[in-house]
Amino acid sequence: MSGKFSGNPITEWTGDRDMILTEPLTYQDPEGKDWTAPTGTVVNGATIPRALWSSVGAPFVGKYRRASVVHDYFVGEGANPGVSRKERRAADKMFYHACRTDGCSPRFAAILYIGVALGTWASKAKSVFKLGFDPDDESFEESPADRLLRTKFEKMVKDLDESLDGDEINQLDRLIRENL
Repeated sequence: MSGKFSGNPITEWTGDRDMILTEPLTYQDPEGKDWTAPTGTVVNGATIPRALWSSVGAPFVGKYRRASVVHDYFVGEGANPGVSRKERRAADKMFYHACRTDGCSPRFAAILYIGVALGTWASKAKSVFKLGFDPDDESFEESPADRLLRTKFEKMVKDLDESLDGDEINQLDRLIRENL
């Protein structure tokens, strides 16, 4: 998998889960397009719904950390509001390739790609889904919305395992469309 990062993110904590980039971070995708998260970008780690943390990983762990920083900027979080659906989809695909660049297997990058697609889907239903970490909520009970999200995720991963043929992002997009 080709692609490269300009380095590692240099950040400062600004809140419970937010950090701000103190230097830009660039990912160059396999087609040679530069994706630069500029200084001042607010990032919060991989936007993985809390219900999936035990399945995928928490926001600041794993080989997808650098990919998540650039992805946060290009999906309209922090300092880049007003991202269109088309731009969001392009950023999700960039995230997949950036995960592969940083050493994620095709299967794990696909699982993360499904996760960001679910995050987009769930964020449209903000009143139903609790996506972020709430440090004041110490309950470990799974809500009905979390259960629905986890169930959809598990079904897509099962379907992925049965249908993924190599490193094909179009197959992933079809799988996601069929399940959301």
